[in-house]
Amino acid sequence: MKKSLIALAVLGTVTTLASAQSSVTLYGRGDAGLGKVFGGKSEMISSYKETSMIGLRGTEDLGGGLKAIFNFEQEVNLETGGTTANTWNRAALVGIGGGFGTFEMGRMTTPQARTMGTFDLNGTANQSSALKNVDLRADGNLGSNRQNSQFQYTSPNFSGFQARAAVLLKEDRGAAPAAPAADTRKSSYQLAASYKSGPLTVGAAVQSKMAEGANNRTGFAVGARYDFPAVQVSALYTQDESRTTGKGFGFGVAVPLGALMVGAQIARVTDNPNPARDGATAYELFANYYLSKRTMLYAAYGGLNDEAKAIRSTTGSNTLGVGVVHRF
Repeated sequence: MKKSLIALAVLGTVTTLASAQSSVTLYGRGDAGLGKVFGGKSEMISSYKETSMIGLRGTEDLGGGLKAIFNFEQEVNLETGGTTANTWNRAALVGIGGGFGTFEMGRMTTPQARTMGTFDLNGTANQSSALKNVDLRADGNLGSNRQNSQFQYTSPNFSGFQARAAVLLKEDRGAAPAAPAADTRKSSYQLAASYKSGPLTVGAAVQSKMAEGANNRTGFAVGARYDFPAVQVSALYTQDESRTTGKGFGFGVAVPLGALMVGAQIARVTDNPNPARDGATAYELFANYYLSKRTMLYAAYGGLNDEAKAIRSTTGSNTLGVGVVHRF
């Protein structure tokens, strides 16, 4: 009996020490509602505003101020319970963090996504985002908001300033084409930085050429946001890495009314070499009501002009959705 009590005490001590040194968190988000996408009909929609997903993330205390980290994240369709064929399509990474910052390797969101998303006041809503609907999304027009095979560094926060850098090597862009086709693969980098002081946030991102070709160039995005007591205002300007996307800008205004947030945003493409797409304009109206920190009701409406419909390859000029988002 005495030996059993001692064994239980030792096991409890080991378990306590292990939990103090490492942790694993199950988290997720569900978004479901009623909506009509461009050119479609009203139906139940999963992820109209935010992508439904489930994930695991964890840390291990390595001592000396160092920690090991990991993150795996998967999109989920709430209508069917299905997932994509690419199992961890949203994140699959491992890294080391400490006083020097954080270094991560794998598939993850880009420096632009982690820095510039704040300049879309409705969180880059999947279906209604004005910027996204003309291929100028704040969190990912410079080569997508997620990329495979990244080596990414995030600096500590220095009194509101934070920088990020990612590198993607040529050989990680897939196999070289068979001869005599030219190998246009290219190593590339993406840099981003932000500064926040009280109600003011400014940010910028730069993407080097992602391939060798006349259509590729250095892309960039700059943004600013100011949260007044009665209204939030945001502006963004970007030059896409692809010349066929062009350049463009977006403006947004949001008004907090207690638990309710209402807003409007507009985005426009400029300097697009295709006349059928140059001048593409999208707008967005949204309302979000927070039942709690984790649960939100939403309603959103988005519209397109003819040039924006060409970008989305749709004959429909508007989208509408209402639903609920819950996080855990």
